[in-house]
Amino acid sequence: MTYEPKKEIAEKLLESFNEKLYFDVIKKISELRTQYPDSIFLLNVLGVTYNELNKYDEAIKCFNDLLKINKNFADAYFNLGIIYKKIKEEKKSIFNYNQCIKINPKKFEAYNNLGNIYKERQEIKIAIEKYLQCLEINPNYIIALQNFAVCLQNFKFNKTSSIVDRHIINLLEQEKIVRPVDIIFTIIDYLYLNPKLKLILKNIDDLENNLSLNELVMEISNIKILILLIENTPITDLKIEKILRYLRSEILLNLSTLESRKVALKLMESIAKQCFINEYIYSFDKKEEGILNNIEKKIIKDLQKNSFTQNDLEIACLAAYMPLHILKWSNKIKQIPNLKDLVQQQINEPQEELNLRKKLLSLNIKNKISLNVKNQYENNPYPRWNKVALYGIPKKPLMFFKNLELNIKEENIQKWKNINVLVAGCGTGQHAITTATKYENSFVTAIDLSAQSLCYAKRKADEFEIKNIEFIQMDLLDLKKISKKFDIIESVGVLHHMDNPLIGWQILNEFLNPHGLMMIGLYSKIAREHILKIRNEIKKEKININEENIIKYREEIISSKNYNFNLIKQSTDFFSLSTLRDLLFHVQEHTFTISQIIKHLNHLKLTFSGFENRNLINLFKNKNNEKKDLYNLNLWEKFEIDNPRIFAGMYQFWCQKNL
Repeated sequence: MTYEPKKEIAEKLLESFNEKLYFDVIKKISELRTQYPDSIFLLNVLGVTYNELNKYDEAIKCFNDLLKINKNFADAYFNLGIIYKKIKEEKKSIFNYNQCIKINPKKFEAYNNLGNIYKERQEIKIAIEKYLQCLEINPNYIIALQNFAVCLQNFKFNKTSSIVDRHIINLLEQEKIVRPVDIIFTIIDYLYLNPKLKLILKNIDDLENNLSLNELVMEISNIKILILLIENTPITDLKIEKILRYLRSEILLNLSTLESRKVALKLMESIAKQCFINEYIYSFDKKEEGILNNIEKKIIKDLQKNSFTQNDLEIACLAAYMPLHILKWSNKIKQIPNLKDLVQQQINEPQEELNLRKKLLSLNIKNKISLNVKNQYENNPYPRWNKVALYGIPKKPLMFFKNLELNIKEENIQKWKNINVLVAGCGTGQHAITTATKYENSFVTAIDLSAQSLCYAKRKADEFEIKNIEFIQMDLLDLKKISKKFDIIESVGVLHHMDNPLIGWQILNEFLNPHGLMMIGLYSKIAREHILKIRNEIKKEKININEENIIKYREEIISSKNYNFNLIKQSTDFFSLSTLRDLLFHVQEHTFTISQIIKHLNHLKLTFSGFENRNLINLFKNKNNEKKDLYNLNLWEKFEIDNPRIFAGMYQFWCQKNL
């Protein structure tokens, strides 16, 4: 007897399923089952179809009937795992995923889905174990890699392993999965467990007498996770920074005695990339300056003789102290094969940004404070970045907002078709580019005061092939010039740098469609008390704000044990020039309390919908159990008073227009 329908019938059924003709599929299967009552294929497709229609009882019955025919059909257990997770029967979901894995240990998706359950339970250690099991089977499964990255934002390893090494490296090599800055503290903690780095750190205060330069170059070069961090994000650890400074200086001072120029070149190239990303925030002395001048003279002389190709290490040394594109002769070294990555980062990309500037849509900026802020970011685009966390599949806005647990009126949002999004104050584009991948059928207008920041953003958008975005240099005070309204507005870290933040917020509100949503980011007065004290000291000392003085002041902070300075040293913003300038030396800054936010929301007729940060929300839930508590700003104010550093980044929240 034939238990399964013919191939042609099966293909037609799957075609109808893929076209979402679910009721046709159910009808056809009902007819076919009279002929093929024991068909595993038909029961499986029927169960999956009922699942798509949210008819979970019918779906569960299909898969259980299937398992009566074949108790070793792994995918039936897998599908039951999915359904039980949806209906919040987690124990049954876990049981079925484990049954699936017992039958088919290579079913990597089952490990990932188990990881999701444990992640939601805040059992992060088990979640990471499951994601790693998934990635050991399929290292290219991007969904699991993204989930692993999310878990790394709040986790501390207690030992190293080759498996963890392998997948952290895999993660850091990806372009669109995670912002390294979001996981850097976890990764640095993990690196501190590395025995070789441990030994180097133990001797940090006397490296010269405990390790030869050649040994140190070799040891650091072999720690691949560290090298990937160095090349892609500002290093946020003063001990590792001290090692990098030492290596930069010692390689420069000992060019003639290095055992392996090849290894030293690779390491110095990585250090040069770090220094370019952190905008050359590491200070140096007159001795280094003198050698750099001599190196440049030698290179210019060799260029005239056309015999400069042996100077690759010397050029990498220069690139670790200054960006290559500022050197008049930089175009002549583009063809040196050993320097192609540095040439790309420090010559080609800045040139590309200059070319993009000619095409940038630019509207005249008139406001005096806006012009001061613009000038700051023209000098220090904020921030430099390489990698970003993009959304794999854009979601319908309503689904996105539900996942964030926002308290919103849904009926109007359901009707949205083509969604217009404004990112006001997009800087160098990380936020805007991410947003462009967030919402289905969306188009993003990204504005900023700084042309240099926008050109950086445009270059990165082109690199990631993001098409649904337009960059405009303009002041948000002049939004009327673009004659457009928006369904969603996102403005993070912008309003508090305006002359009058409430006027800026009011203008954004005017250009938000009825029932539209707005994400706002504002500095917390409570969380930034220490910063305010330091800023006041800077004003008292009448420090002239320029790169040299910012770096000099940073050195004072590093050597000081002052309590407020110690808090500053814990911030990721302490580790690059533009972010440090933004943190301590900004030309214009306001801070807020939650009481002020409540007042402004009421004034603008906006409803608070919820905070953005999931980790923050989970901490809040530990103290406030009811769902409605999430939307009670008075409870959030009490929570902040009890935890004054909880909004150390900023308040980042959603609100909805009542009209």
